[in-house]
Amino acid sequence: MGKLTKIQIPVLASYSMPFVLLWALVINAILANYHVTGGPLKILFLGAAFPLGFLVGRLIYVKRSHIEILFDDISFRVIKGSKETQTGSWRSFRLVSLVLDQLGKPNLRLYRSLKGEYIDLPISRTNADPQRFRDYVQSLISEVRVKEATPQVVEAA
Repeated sequence: MGKLTKIQIPVLASYSMPFVLLWALVINAILANYHVTGGPLKILFLGAAFPLGFLVGRLIYVKRSHIEILFDDISFRVIKGSKETQTGSWRSFRLVSLVLDQLGKPNLRLYRSLKGEYIDLPISRTNADPQRFRDYVQSLISEVRVKEATPQVVEAA
């Protein structure tokens, strides 16, 4: 089974930075309580705010926003955070295209019928090359249709 994923640094930073600041304030308050007002010891302790805040932010990011697309030749699953948000079989789709989201980044759109409903796979949030992955999915969808439409040879008696 293939897996598409990538850590989204801006999202991770937006989760982490408030906690870095919060840890820095807590550490500074503790140091002030013990009358450590300057010097290398204070800098050393305040330096611990970054890894602590980053750790908390990363835990929240992985739990809420990290995206993984798991796929094979038969089906796919989209997992956002700790929830499976979409699942499907390539067999149930007829057409695939690339569309741009509101930020101008490409996503894969899978159509169930030529004019009907569709779903979008957020490949712009993964490490996938959008055009190559679209071509791969198109080949899977085309193979399914060819296999379904190929008549079987029958011997006449």
